[in-house]
Amino acid sequence: MRSDEPNLHVELAWVDAGGRVVLRPLALPAGATLGDALAAIDLPALREGLIAGRLVAAVFGELKPPTAPLFQGDRVELLEGLQVDPKVARRRRAEVRRRTQATKA
Repeated sequence: MRSDEPNLHVELAWVDAGGRVVLRPLALPAGATLGDALAAIDLPALREGLIAGRLVAAVFGELKPPTAPLFQGDRVELLEGLQVDPKVARRRRAEVRRRTQATKA
């Protein structure tokens, strides 16, 4: 990056192992993409999570491809993938409720 080239300032967000939201500023060259932001991450655990597919990237909560352009002030979020399909989880909760109600009756 040349010194006279304008910077793009975005925010990197993720949830750490303790469940706390971590926000970190990230400066990129003008015209950077989501893929450029991901390549600039210098934290091994986050890089490994992305490579292994445990983490996915979004901009303001919306999943985007690596080619998506970034804009000043964007928040790049690293999100954990779903552990259980929401429909399956809902069915399991409903079954537990049915069993609980049946044992009370």
